[in-house]
Amino acid sequence: MPIALALNNSFICLVKMKYKEQHIFKTNTSPHPGCLLLADPFLDQEHFVRAVILLIEHNEEESFGLVLNHPTELHLNDLTHLSNLELPIYSGGPVGSDQLFYLHRFSNIDGALQINEQLYFGGAWQQVLKKAQLAKTPQKQLRIFRGYAGWGAQQLDAEVAEHAWICLPTIHEKTWLQTDPSTLWKKYLLDLGPDLSVFAHFPLHLADN
Repeated sequence: MPIALALNNSFICLVKMKYKEQHIFKTNTSPHPGCLLLADPFLDQEHFVRAVILLIEHNEEESFGLVLNHPTELHLNDLTHLSNLELPIYSGGPVGSDQLFYLHRFSNIDGALQINEQLYFGGAWQQVLKKAQLAKTPQKQLRIFRGYAGWGAQQLDAEVAEHAWICLPTIHEKTWLQTDPSTLWKKYLLDLGPDLSVFAHFPLHLADN
């Protein structure tokens, strides 16, 4: 490794350590189904950079959720000739990338899991698709994901304890359905008050500053 690069990496690590000593990335909320997870600003894994994750399931054996703010270049009508909807496909996480998952605001869908009063996960796809095609603004009613984020037994709790994630106790689906995905992570942090909003201003690429 070139000396300049080694020194630069050492400086970045030192800044991270000092930053974390002064500002603790945590909340008093524990992971639970229906909460949002916000990624540590220093988390640089490809699928989780500045990620906002809706936690669908969390129990002693496993946890899984969907990354809400990482759109891909694909659209629904790229994947199937059965629909002309140009809904973007989001990268839901690194697991099961050959599968599609979906969140929607349609009630009375067979097999759908209710997340809150106006948000559902999964269910009979043809019923969801039919309602989406009739909706005036389907992009505000349905979001589709390729893959999901998954954790093994106690893994997510351990990561939260290490301040890799913070949890928001409630979600408002209108916020993330209508907010530019590139600003969603920052918006949620700014809404959490001064102790956590400081993280929202931290640069994505520390080496560029």
